[in-house]
Amino acid sequence: MATLLGKVEGGFDHWLTFIGEPAVSPTNNAAKNALREPVVLRKLIGTLRNDRGMFVHKTLLSLLATYRQQGRNPYEELKRIARNNEMIPRAQAVPAVASSG
Repeated sequence: MATLLGKVEGGFDHWLTFIGEPAVSPTNNAAKNALREPVVLRKLIGTLRNDRGMFVHKTLLSLLATYRQQGRNPYEELKRIARNNEMIPRAQAVPAVASSG
């Protein structure tokens, strides 16, 4: 109970921010909706069962969502990255996965 009260007291100053700031939504529906489709897709295809696959999947989804939020064309941005060879080496980008066997 003390932990709950601590969280209530610690966040109280931020709970009603949306009243004074019209740009702040009173809910987190936008964030939930942004995640809903990728989560459903991941569960349906069931192919992302290792750390490397999950890392690549979440990184690409994050890039695509960021480009959309910034009003940029995700397809054009990914083409630009590939064309300008702006990709980092695989060893730096993808975490190593221990082989099971």
